[in-house]
Amino acid sequence: MPYYHVSIPLKLKRLTYYYEKDEDLVGYGVTVPLKNKFYDGLVLAKGYEKPKEVENIREIKKIWGRVYSKEFMDFLSWMSFHYLAEIGSILRLTFFDIIISFLKGKKKKKKAKIEPPKPEEYGFLKNISINERITERIIEAMDSGKYKGFLIHCPTFIYEMKLMMEMATQIFSKDKQVLLILPEIKDVNFLFQILKEKFGESVVRLHSHIKSSELYESIEKILEERAKIIIGTRFAIFAPAKNLSLILISQESSWLYKAEESPRYNARDGAVMRGFIESCPVILSDTMPSVNSYWNVLRRKYDLIDDFNRMPHPEIRILRQPLLQIFHPEVLLNLQLYKKEGILAVAPRAGFSLLRCSECGEVLKCEKCGYGMIYHKNNNLLECSKCDIKLPTPSTCTNCGGTEIHPIGTGIDRLREELRNIFSSKKSFIRDYNFFSEDLEGILILQASKTKKTYIPQFKLALLVDFDFFLSIPDYRAMENAFGKVIFLSHMIKSEGTIFIQTRNPDNVFFKYLRSYDFRGFYNHELSYRKETLFPPFARLIKLIFNMKKDNWKELNMRLRDFLKSNSTADVMGPFSDQKKQQIFFILRSKDKGKLTEEVHLLLRGLEKMKGFSLKVEVDPVNLRT
Repeated sequence: MPYYHVSIPLKLKRLTYYYEKDEDLVGYGVTVPLKNKFYDGLVLAKGYEKPKEVENIREIKKIWGRVYSKEFMDFLSWMSFHYLAEIGSILRLTFFDIIISFLKGKKKKKKAKIEPPKPEEYGFLKNISINERITERIIEAMDSGKYKGFLIHCPTFIYEMKLMMEMATQIFSKDKQVLLILPEIKDVNFLFQILKEKFGESVVRLHSHIKSSELYESIEKILEERAKIIIGTRFAIFAPAKNLSLILISQESSWLYKAEESPRYNARDGAVMRGFIESCPVILSDTMPSVNSYWNVLRRKYDLIDDFNRMPHPEIRILRQPLLQIFHPEVLLNLQLYKKEGILAVAPRAGFSLLRCSECGEVLKCEKCGYGMIYHKNNNLLECSKCDIKLPTPSTCTNCGGTEIHPIGTGIDRLREELRNIFSSKKSFIRDYNFFSEDLEGILILQASKTKKTYIPQFKLALLVDFDFFLSIPDYRAMENAFGKVIFLSHMIKSEGTIFIQTRNPDNVFFKYLRSYDFRGFYNHELSYRKETLFPPFARLIKLIFNMKKDNWKELNMRLRDFLKSNSTADVMGPFSDQKKQQIFFILRSKDKGKLTEEVHLLLRGLEKMKGFSLKVEVDPVNLRT
């Protein structure tokens, strides 16, 4: 008698059932009993030996039809293994429930109404010309019917958008399916409107904010192969396309591709694997490709197409941050000269500043997490943004009792105050930047973390003060992220404009690469550092997050640490704790990436037998400290 292993889209291990007829049901949707209810599930595998650990095997109640191809099933299995998640958790991320409802013949939802686009909103794209050699190489790879990886270094995000439009046009003429993935919903909607006007009902979009009626209609079109162009955010990698000929990932370095909830998959890496399994080319593009992707170029996993210099870029000037003033004299001169043409002044943090004791040299820090506390001058409070703690500003140093405490660094409040003091007769010129306002005259102030993408350069000049803040963040990707912030900001500055960066260490080799847009020099420098310190791409990191159920931190810390060290060959970093969230976490690191993944699968089985916590796993963690 054949037995069938079935996954239900819940956080459960696969279940075993029997079916009287000997049929190949792998990839089929079925209804099965579980306890006192019936659930729809997916058949993963077939066998003829009864599993020893299962006593009573129940029968599959109903077979609905094929849901996924063999290739897509292989993709789901890889996602499950690589991200250390039960396949039911992966299945829950897909459009399985919608497909099952179609197979059951349920009434389709009301046809979605989609507002037509306004042509004048994207006329500026007409002035962007794409390197024809790019499209020729991609079409050549696509026609071969084999996997091929490309990394395209684009000059601007609009160039990436135009590339997607061009490839969609080429593939539409060949009557094949293309998957276009972008990190942000607003960009998906923008591109969708453009392509929908051109190709009509053959274009669909997939993201979390569309109405259920449109989602159902989009999935139906994909299943029936009426949708030739699929545009979406990260979860679009699970689109049930049967004839994919090309996958394009815009802004491939964006951490928005990392899912926020467990399982925390990375859509970029998932898209590459799906292309490999389904034998179609995958294009990664970005204005600042990730160090990991450049490493894959050096390993010949991707072909690099460097188009960054096809368009001009603003000049980057590196200036020494004055000790007593906020602004360098050259910056002050340019602020006076160009304030009517629009200047963007960027501060690295919120609040007024940090506070430092002149006697011991220590920055006032949060007692719980050790982060520097932000000083808010307007209400004389110290705030820890991580722990959400607010305290009255002390008159003496909490470290040594010294009385000489002074501001250090520049927050957005301090930047605003200083500018208004300098331009006291024209305070109306100094205001916070509003992304939705067309009035860009004067000096507009912005906090770096709140910078948003703009399609058209708007400013003549930009200023980043206290840039050392970005380089001092305790993260092995600090320099990569800092470089990326400047490139992101450069898209807001006109090509004939200037970006001034103030730093206390202008001789840092980092600025040599930054001022000349020397990406390759920077990548090689960064790879050398990461190889020496054993960080990705030369090692894999896996984060184990334990949510405590009881107040037994010390005992569990020791037990978990000893268990991990005795059952893994990886480096075990931690334990690190966050008492506010009732969490402790460890980071496992190993040069042998495949072995680490296999070991953690075994570790998870052993941890299931321990009590007092729940566990989450993150492969390639975004944040190493929280």
